[in-house]
Amino acid sequence: MQKELLNKGEGVYEIDATLEKEAWTAAREKALKKLIKNVQIKGFRKGQAPESMAKNYVDPNKLINEAINIALPSMYDEAIKEFKLVPFTQPDVEVTDLTDEALKVKFTITVYPEVKLGQYKDIHLEYTEPKVSAKEVKESIDKLLADNAELVLSNEPAKLGDTVVLDFKGYIDGKEFEGGSADNYSLVLGSNSFVPGFEEQLVGVSAETKKDVLITFPEQYVKDLAGKPAKFVCMIHEVKTKVVPELNDEFVETLNIANVKTVEDLKKHQKNKLFNEKVRNAESDYLQRLINKICENSEVVIGEKVLEAEAKNTVEKTKQQVEQNGLTFEQYLQILGLTEEKLLETAKENAKHEITSQVVLGKLAEVENLYISKAELDKFYEDTAKLYNMDVAEFKKKYSEQEREIVSSLSNQKIINFLKANNGPLTEEKETKEEPTEKPAETEVKEDAPVKKTRKPRAKKTEEKPAEEAK
Repeated sequence: MQKELLNKGEGVYEIDATLEKEAWTAAREKALKKLIKNVQIKGFRKGQAPESMAKNYVDPNKLINEAINIALPSMYDEAIKEFKLVPFTQPDVEVTDLTDEALKVKFTITVYPEVKLGQYKDIHLEYTEPKVSAKEVKESIDKLLADNAELVLSNEPAKLGDTVVLDFKGYIDGKEFEGGSADNYSLVLGSNSFVPGFEEQLVGVSAETKKDVLITFPEQYVKDLAGKPAKFVCMIHEVKTKVVPELNDEFVETLNIANVKTVEDLKKHQKNKLFNEKVRNAESDYLQRLINKICENSEVVIGEKVLEAEAKNTVEKTKQQVEQNGLTFEQYLQILGLTEEKLLETAKENAKHEITSQVVLGKLAEVENLYISKAELDKFYEDTAKLYNMDVAEFKKKYSEQEREIVSSLSNQKIINFLKANNGPLTEEKETKEEPTEKPAETEVKEDAPVKKTRKPRAKKTEEKPAEEAK
């Protein structure tokens, strides 16, 4: 196979590859044998007719497409191996010439971003030791009480924090609009789950009364409703208020927390819980700032094409999520006050940050040989199988298709452990404080694998829900 390499800059290369007659003929013959297996001719079982007869029933375009798809993977693998390229994304493939004598293809390849690793050891960033105040402990216990409050019917006028059960119908210009109605809806006043001004007007209502609520939809809202005045005719069925339990040892017992029996036990437990959460958050924040600093110290060249592809992929996923939630993408952009171009720009900036972190950590793993050995992988299988009371061989078989993800996760944790061991914070001086009785949990950090896997190229053929809006 003949090959020519052209460096287009910014990590993009073009390879013109030519598959000569003998290999191209072999690919077409292989394609023919594959396609005739699906040929049905009267008098023969499917795929059993003689090749000389069956080939006349094969679509020539399908034959060429199949032959190209058979030839492409080996052409691509041979090309990147010869020129020692490490692709970062799937290549663009263009058939530039097609005859009985040869198949000519152009591969446009974006390679793994170039990285010149900077300082990644002995970096010391500011770190404030977490502290838990008496106020925070009280707030956490107050939340526990509120979460365990009982909703009871009230004969008093509704106040903020109460729940009203109501039917409502929305009207614009005297006409009921789609999505502006609901029956027996439970609304917590002050939750800000409805449009601004709606909940406040229900303060003071009583059960079995009617109330007209007048609002104006925000300018940044779905196009059909944005900026328009509306009236909601509301029928209040019930008003419910929260009865918060008293903080005492009896209440503490109902929480069923191990080794927590009294109010004092609960205070200590909540203090330790808050402390552990702060430690995890502080360590995670420190690690992220450390990675950002290492990235700043390093030089990374990322092709524009990579950033554009990643940004487009992110926006496309956002579109799918929005539509699954009942909004159109246009409505979503209107609510946020964004344009698709601005969203793409933001996605591109995020992609640059994420890819930079990814490739810098990948380079660090390469330099420090932080890869997962077979022994380490086997130990993971043994330990995890034991944890789930499974046979090791059975566990391996069950998770064999996820091995790449498992190795990636183990490798990332190995990188994190290396960073922790070789970089320390500048801890602020602090007063002596009571040590927590519970040991802070290990920080769990999950990141994408440093190296992406690219798929083989394949040739192209030659041939908002309305009801939610009102809230």
